[in-house]
Order: sequence, then C-alpha cells, then structure tokens
Amino acid sequence: MKIFINPGHGGSDPGAVSKNGLKEAEVCAKVCDILANRLKLNGYSYQLYQQKHSLFEVSREENESNSTLFISVHCNSAVNPKAEGTETWYYKYSIPGGNAAQIMQKELVKNLGLKNRGIKSSEDLHVLKRTKATAILIELAFISNSKEEILLREQPELFANAIWEGIKKIKESI
Repeated sequence: MKIFINPGHGGSDPGAVSKNGLKEAEVCAKVCDILANRLKLNGYSYQLYQQKHSLFEVSREENESNSTLFISVHCNSAVNPKAEGTETWYYKYSIPGGNAAQIMQKELVKNLGLKNRGIKSSEDLHVLKRTKATAILIELAFISNSKEEILLREQPELFANAIWEGIKKIKESI
C-alpha cells in the first residue's frame, strides 16, 4: 500500500486564514510532516506533495505515483465562528472512496473528540475527481473557530495521529 499525502493549499495560496493569522497551508504541512514521519517509522510507502501553483500539479503527481490511497488534508472555515467539527469527503461515484471516508471519519471522531460532521460526497472537488487512487479529503477542524484554532496551532500531532489510526484501519479493509 502506497499513500499519497497532500497537505492542502500551498505556494501562493495560504488557504483559509484564522483571525489570528494562522494559515491553513501551514497547519496542513505541519500535520502531514508528522504523519509522514509516522508512516516512515512504520515502513509504509508514501509520497508527500503540497501544491506549488495549482491543483492540476497535485493530481498529476498522484497519478504518476502509483499510490493506493490519496489523502488531502485541509482545515475548514466558516463565517460563523461557532461552526465546529471534523468531516471527510470522497468522490461521489467512488465506492472505495466512500468506504475509506467512513473508516477515516470514525477514527477522526474517536481520536479527536470533535463534533462529527460526517462524510460528504462531491462531484466537483478536483483532487477527488482527478486522482487515480482511492481518494479522501479531510477537513480536520475549523480554523475559524477559536477553540479548534488552538488545537490546530498547538497540537498538530493530535490530528496526525488520528489520520494514522484511520490509515491503519483502511489498510485492513483493502
């Protein structure tokens, strides 16, 4: 099993930015670096790639990687500062993606203790639609929620560990 890890956003695109200046791209990079180290220590094959210019380069890199599982990591954001929780997305027409999303979401909720926003499907999210591997996109927590922002800023290992637990369960189901 080879895992392609995509920290969301990057290059000139910071993604969502909290009221305190925390950038989604930086949070995702930190979480994914911790996750990559965990994968390496446990003998997993992986590739870590954060976009530099566009989503097209992310899907191209994944498609050339021969990965089994694609995980894109993001932070959610909303106008309502009380919006909270974690959710996992998959490509609407991918049964394996839906199964992986269910497994990952269960582990995220169990390990993070955040509100369960469930799994969601999309026909349009580029990295889910344009990648060959079974693909999921994780919205870790809301960078726009002051309590969740603190977790994202101060405990990236909490999120990396939750994803790690999800990967182990997904591997068992493949």
